[in-house]
Amino acid sequence: MLKRISGLSFLCIMASSLAFNAPAKAVETQVLTPFTAKYKVSKGRLNLGSAKRQLSQIGENRFTFSYFSDLSLLILSDHRRETSELIIEQNQKVKPLRYLFKREGTGSDKSTTLEFTNGQVLDVEADRPIDVAKDIQWYDEVSYQLQLKLDLAAGKQEMQYYLVNHKKRDKLYHFKVVAEELLEVPAGKIETVKLQRIRDDSSDRVTEFWLAPKLGYLLVRIRQERGGSEVADAQLEQYVFNPL
Repeated sequence: MLKRISGLSFLCIMASSLAFNAPAKAVETQVLTPFTAKYKVSKGRLNLGSAKRQLSQIGENRFTFSYFSDLSLLILSDHRRETSELIIEQNQKVKPLRYLFKREGTGSDKSTTLEFTNGQVLDVEADRPIDVAKDIQWYDEVSYQLQLKLDLAAGKQEMQYYLVNHKKRDKLYHFKVVAEELLEVPAGKIETVKLQRIRDDSSDRVTEFWLAPKLGYLLVRIRQERGGSEVADAQLEQYVFNPL
């Protein structure tokens, strides 16, 4: 049974680790064009750190999609790395194979490895399947974001994804396109579509995303607030595409 779990781990919506060239020109790019992007993360006037994300092709229809974040506030620190190895069916359907999560910093270090096979999600550390329905397409916290980009490119305006997160819990994410905006970020002025995560009426959290259609729906900005106060804001600083 799907459990209701509120909230979106903002730190899990970031990054990768490669050297960057100058910002790429705003030429139209496909969703599956390999790329590396760097983001500045802040809270109001406070600089929280940086995040990077990367899409790499490692074989025919086979990719890795990775996120890294390096955030700190006063004496608190949080360093995360997530990678999803996946395949793309018919250039439009994401099928995750293996998901790796590692978190270090203030408090306990944590790691998770999940494998997706035959309709099951396997907890590799515990060597046992996670209790989730087998008739649902499951994603991890990284692979669903690539599916979202493909769905936007296909013209969808509202999307839902079932996923198993790094805490090995099942979640449902619901998104809707709410606007088109010319957004100015450190990387420049970029034409975007704005999405909002749809939550139940009792939630006081707001999560908004801006993605660039002409850049293969590259994430340009993500902002989260709770109770009317900003939690974090990540804005694109640099990006480079690496077509094979």
